[in-house]
Amino acid sequence: MIVQGTFTFAGPRATVWELLQNPDVLVKALPGAKRLVRAGEDRYEGLMQVGVGPVTAAEFAVTVSLRDKVPPERYTMEVDSKGTLGFTRGGARVELEALADAVTLMRYTAELQVGGKIASVGQRLLDQVAKLMTRQALDALNNELRARLAGGGSP
Repeated sequence: MIVQGTFTFAGPRATVWELLQNPDVLVKALPGAKRLVRAGEDRYEGLMQVGVGPVTAAEFAVTVSLRDKVPPERYTMEVDSKGTLGFTRGGARVELEALADAVTLMRYTAELQVGGKIASVGQRLLDQVAKLMTRQALDALNNELRARLAGGGSP
């Protein structure tokens, strides 16, 4: 499964970059995320609860590793998750471009493999859920960015 697109953040690239490296922010932004902690340099571990069609409330242990970082421009992400109802693994490339008026354009491309019972719901449903979860996560990150910029806090 491939998920790709763009998203415009209402803030400067350096601040967006910092939010994307902060597990306390990411756990609030990722739909279904219950826990996400830094487990080492550029490595995070956590727990997510995801429902897809008839497969509801499936818990997955997730590991995320960041590679090829060029702050604040781009990085790649490797994701591996396992649960009793299946697994996902894959990678994503994230690029941030500074635009005028302290706006940041994100380009992302992710390729994921899904297996086990969760894969049995069908590719079309999995694609729809992946796109919806991505949009929800990016909207939540943008809301966090706006709140931090309005409050003068740092990420």
